[in-house]
Amino acid sequence: MAAAKALIAWLFCLGLAGLPQLSMAQASKAQSASAPAQPGPPLTVRSALLDLNPEQPGLSHLGSLTYLGGLVLASDDERFGGYSGLVVDADGRGLWAISDLGHWLRLDFALDGRGVPAAIRQARILPLRDAKGRQLERKHDADAESLRRSADGHWLVGFEHWHRVWVYDEPGGPAMMALPLPPAATDQPANGGVEAMAALPQDGLLLFSENLELADADGKLAGAAWLRRNGCWEERRWPKSGDFRPTDATALPNGDVVVLERYFTVLVGPKARLRLIPAAAVNEARLEATTLAEWARPVSIDNMEALDARRAADGSAWLYVMSDDNRNGLQRTLLMVFRLGP
Repeated sequence: MAAAKALIAWLFCLGLAGLPQLSMAQASKAQSASAPAQPGPPLTVRSALLDLNPEQPGLSHLGSLTYLGGLVLASDDERFGGYSGLVVDADGRGLWAISDLGHWLRLDFALDGRGVPAAIRQARILPLRDAKGRQLERKHDADAESLRRSADGHWLVGFEHWHRVWVYDEPGGPAMMALPLPPAATDQPANGGVEAMAALPQDGLLLFSENLELADADGKLAGAAWLRRNGCWEERRWPKSGDFRPTDATALPNGDVVVLERYFTVLVGPKARLRLIPAAAVNEARLEATTLAEWARPVSIDNMEALDARRAADGSAWLYVMSDDNRNGLQRTLLMVFRLGP
């Protein structure tokens, strides 16, 4: 069995798994130029400013984070909703989001004096397509859960149910190729696959499974994760706690990785948590992390699923967190912006 596993790993490293490979490089460079905004069906998105805590207007500190501002987003268009991954422009003037309903969302912002989104200036929706240019329509095919950008300008979209990572030349276009995945990553629970994907500065990609668990060195179960460097995959373990599950991840320019996690029960409601993996820990079998912030009601919260980071003009890291409303009238699409550090 061990020999078979070693052979499979060797085949993937040699690129003999039957799927083309894509080189990963610096995530910070990948965001330096946003994809051109293509024409799409008209979309009207309403927005309202969002307090961190409606019961304490003006509150701005949450754990190690400073809340800079946010928006509640809504639309009467039945296509709108279900956003599970995002990539923010390097200058913060807009973002691309991916929906688990099979489409891309482009938002262009009106910014306030600090560069924080204050309103939606323009919005568009583009279809998510397969390699033949056909729009993905069935939930099994279209359940996109994560979005990242590579240094050469390609877009990486991670899916669950049918577990895979497809590579796109631009939003709205056909899939260009499939990224080879380790066998365990293609055999995850249908609705608990790779929800979190971080592109690392040193030619790497880090994937987190939402529900798949593997035994670590001491025999305890931990969340499954996989690190890809130089075309080869290595297993990692994500230490879960408090019944939180990873829903997105993003790398900072220094190589640290921030992981977004969510929690939900009917009795307690939703919670969210942001944890930081130091760059050096990414190379360890167990991805030890510290908690940056954890929140629940009455702090503004919903089903927080999407995360990205960018370097602001002053050099600080800004984190953008977005919620998936599940197309449920009782839920909301929130966009929250935090600064990491003082």
